[in-house]
Amino acid sequence: MKKLSNIFVSVVFVMDERTVKSRKKIEELSQLLKSHYTNYELLIVDNGLKQKDLSSISELLPKISCIRIIRLSKRHDTDTAIFAGVDASIGDFICILYGNDPVELIPKFVDKAQNFDVVFGVARNLKRSRAVEEVGARLFYWYSKRYLDINIPNGSTYFICMNRTAANSLTKSGRFMRHIRHMAKIVGFNSTNIEYNLPPNTGPYTEIKSKLLWSRGVDLIFNYSSHPLRLLTYFGIAASVLNIAYAIFVVIVNLSDSNVTRGWTTLSLQSSLMFFLLFLIIAVLAEYIGKILNEAQQEPPYHIMQELSSRVTIADETRRNVKR
Repeated sequence: MKKLSNIFVSVVFVMDERTVKSRKKIEELSQLLKSHYTNYELLIVDNGLKQKDLSSISELLPKISCIRIIRLSKRHDTDTAIFAGVDASIGDFICILYGNDPVELIPKFVDKAQNFDVVFGVARNLKRSRAVEEVGARLFYWYSKRYLDINIPNGSTYFICMNRTAANSLTKSGRFMRHIRHMAKIVGFNSTNIEYNLPPNTGPYTEIKSKLLWSRGVDLIFNYSSHPLRLLTYFGIAASVLNIAYAIFVVIVNLSDSNVTRGWTTLSLQSSLMFFLLFLIIAVLAEYIGKILNEAQQEPPYHIMQELSSRVTIADETRRNVKR
């Protein structure tokens, strides 16, 4: 008989309207955790599940131990739903699943997390709905690596495993906009990647509209970096230098030629360029002011509408997580 590992593992499974075969996945997860660990819990985050799927899952609560269902009051982005689950977890190691991530790889992620603070999953065969989303993702990851010093490989998924220390540090953040991969990289935890393949014929990893993905990328850049402001500083300095050079040019022309014809073309071009830079600066400042307003309001990023649980929530109820 295989010896069970004496560690407490929490699995946060975010489910939404795209989740398929939810009941079967929960049964598989429960059986896998039960066969590998003496203590475990399975947290299901309901982020817009269909009512029939929620009812099917709820029927498992009297039959299967160590399951909790956290129902959010409304549909949120995936990262917010993930943090709702991580906030509620009590395990020594927390694994995050979303969509069709293969549950059988959880022991491999947990084993790796015993030597690293955070283990990130990278899908070799990750698909996106449209070509524009693929281009946008590659551009965003390039920008993050080049200017934000956040190296996230293309193909990164929400399949992540972290230890309790990393989880506590991430959940203590008071940010309104939280992105788990960016936050883990910014804090500087010792991390590694595990490459895997998503099951075939699973479709795109996410089907968020392109407009929302681009908006999400802009939000992350503005929330985790002041680089756009620094870029505008360079633009402002360059514009100032050009204006000084133009002023010197005007003085020289007027001193060297007494018959100067005033041209509206040059003046119009100069005015257009200056107004372009001015409104660009205003637009970026407006974005930052909006983010500051969200943070200053100190509103919780999510609300829990209901929490359901199995009759037995912890296999070993005498165990306590002192790191919590």
